[in-house]
Amino acid sequence: MKIKKLLLLSILSLSLVSCANTDEVKTANIETNDVVVTTEKNFMADEYDPWEPFNKRMYYFNYQIERLVITPIVNTYKFITPDFVENRISSFFKNAKVLNTMANSAFQLKGRKSMRALGRFTMNTVLGLGGLFDVASKMGMPKPYEDFGLTLAHYGVGRGPYLVLPLLGPTYLRDAFGTGVDSAIAGQTDIYNKMELFSTSSAPITALRGIDMRKNIDFHYYQTNSPFEYEYVRYLYGKYRGIQEAASEK
Repeated sequence: MKIKKLLLLSILSLSLVSCANTDEVKTANIETNDVVVTTEKNFMADEYDPWEPFNKRMYYFNYQIERLVITPIVNTYKFITPDFVENRISSFFKNAKVLNTMANSAFQLKGRKSMRALGRFTMNTVLGLGGLFDVASKMGMPKPYEDFGLTLAHYGVGRGPYLVLPLLGPTYLRDAFGTGVDSAIAGQTDIYNKMELFSTSSAPITALRGIDMRKNIDFHYYQTNSPFEYEYVRYLYGKYRGIQEAASEK
């Protein structure tokens, strides 16, 4: 799990990655021009991206939405919300997401992993005041992760073409379908709604989840000033997803 976190951090902190790659290219250029040309061609061709023109337009669309709408909202949220409250909200949404891991583990016939996810959710819900506090991590309980895209991969379904979705960003065709299924699973496993407290799929809660998710991502479009930012994101996301797939099969 630590490896996955580190790679995710490297993807989200793209400015640092871009600087490192820029230095590598400059170094290679000093040694031989052939190295630079070969490296760039291999780098850009690393991912299957037949919809690149559409994806690049969507990438730019996401940039504009982030710049004009999302960033001001997230900054306002961070300004008016105390850090303690922000952390409790993040813990709550992370805990609710564990039920999706439990369901997808069961779909893959991984009974032990499914029970670990259920145990983690129960521990945080009962002792962590509905998931506001991550008691399970303090007790050393593992943090399993699965989604429906990984479930499809488990049964041999390929990623398909690279795809940039509006607002959601990088994914693959298989995982885009998986995201829709995961949303349906979340609706069916919404224990708070079944207890007639509130629905985690209601519009206000969904909006709050989106704000919380975005404020925890240390990445902003076009912050690298690199002409290859789109390719960097595509490449790094592919590597990150590959590690998730490998970890899922362990």
